[in-house]
Amino acid sequence: MKKKNLLIVALSSLMSLVSCGGAGATVVDQTLPEDDPTSEVTINFWHCLGHEKTKNLTSIVNAFNTQYAGKYKVVLTHPAGDYDALHSVVKTKISSGEVPALTMGYPDSFSEYMTSRIEDSFLLRLDNFIKDEKFGYSQQEINDFVQGYYNEGTNYQFDGTWSMPMYKSTEVVYYNYSYFSGVNPLNAKKYESNTEFMQLYNTANGRTLENDDGTLSGDLEAVRAWLTNPAHEGYVYDVPETWDQAIALARQMKADRAEMEITDEFYPFGYDSDANLLISQMAQRGIEYTVNDEESKTNPRKHFKFVNDDAKALVNEIIGYLNERIMITKNSLGGSTYTNTYFNEGKCAFTVGSTGGSSYNISSNFAVKLAPVPYKGVRKYIQQGPSICFFDVGNKYIHKGAWLFYKALADSSNNAKLALENSYDPIRTSSYSTPEYGSWIANEGQGLKYDIPAMTARLKEYYMTSPVFIGSSTARTEIGMIINYIYASKYSTDAAFSKAYDACVTAAK
Repeated sequence: MKKKNLLIVALSSLMSLVSCGGAGATVVDQTLPEDDPTSEVTINFWHCLGHEKTKNLTSIVNAFNTQYAGKYKVVLTHPAGDYDALHSVVKTKISSGEVPALTMGYPDSFSEYMTSRIEDSFLLRLDNFIKDEKFGYSQQEINDFVQGYYNEGTNYQFDGTWSMPMYKSTEVVYYNYSYFSGVNPLNAKKYESNTEFMQLYNTANGRTLENDDGTLSGDLEAVRAWLTNPAHEGYVYDVPETWDQAIALARQMKADRAEMEITDEFYPFGYDSDANLLISQMAQRGIEYTVNDEESKTNPRKHFKFVNDDAKALVNEIIGYLNERIMITKNSLGGSTYTNTYFNEGKCAFTVGSTGGSSYNISSNFAVKLAPVPYKGVRKYIQQGPSICFFDVGNKYIHKGAWLFYKALADSSNNAKLALENSYDPIRTSSYSTPEYGSWIANEGQGLKYDIPAMTARLKEYYMTSPVFIGSSTARTEIGMIINYIYASKYSTDAAFSKAYDACVTAAK
């Protein structure tokens, strides 16, 4: 954590290196020039997308470069393979005086590039660009953004708009549809001598891959119908809607396996992100996590409200489920293994993960379906997905080109194709009325990549975000590590919370 403090000191002293020609500190409120450059300028866009996820992004870049040939040229650069690594690269490059024109990432990361003093910020405040009469957005166009996505760019330590949305996601439950429907080891063992059932079972379990996302499509409803017949009474399950139902189901699944004397490794309920688990549950239950109010802006310690009895009770509740072996999280598995690994191996019946990670939650051994994340109290879901920030590179034409490129990226049709390609939600309301979006979700039921946007379209009203400030990224990391501190490192609950709090305070100074 001390490294972050040193970084902020370094950021302040290196401002002259970042701006071209040693222009000095960033002028956060710049305006767009009315004219264009007399020779082509290069706009570096840093991203962390794998090659398979850049098809439409590359198309947008190529179209933009053709439209503005001789004036502006966007160059895609892939300096890292995930968001955390990209954040680390950006911080390292800042310290050596190199920044891109724009980069994708998360607001928690962007807040560090803004630093603790606005005059030391490396980022441009975007309000002048947005309001520009010629190159900005009209109020009608601003209203066309999904407001929760747009407003995220104003939720920083300083007033104004500091980032723009790229595309967004949330969490969903991926569940083993085959297991829930009765194609599971319990019924295989119970009815192994019943020819009628085993014929149905083998038909459903032995089908070839038919869906384009790699899932099986056997006649699972016929298996369920046979097993729910009062004459048979097999092991089938309903998808939980609430948190209490999810826990009860996990216990029932565990008890059913014990009843059938099936003792292999099995954890019914998985949750990939410990941080999302706790932050979501705290929001749903009305437990304080972090704030970014006037008091905390003058006293950084006040940002972190999660050291309270209700939060500790929640963590102890989760630890209890882990000890019962009815639940697993990434950090309970040591921090390097995601729960989707257990899910894909059939060792977990349902798991919560990002809609942007659907490709990691498919298996050639069973069919997968989606459901909303079970909630406790008020229905709220984590809003995820990257935004874009703009750096001061000391060249007004590069700033203009970067802004024009963002507008191309955020175009209703372009953004629909870009988002859907990666199982994310578009950021413009009008995107949901485009032919591209309509034809995509018309295929609901034909694979996860079609099912996800059809589901998330019905969940957006429940999305939530957390405050962003210097130290909020550390708060997210540390709240997620609390389970690891207790479950794996054997800290007491009080000691784990103190360790997390101290790390946050250090990062926020």
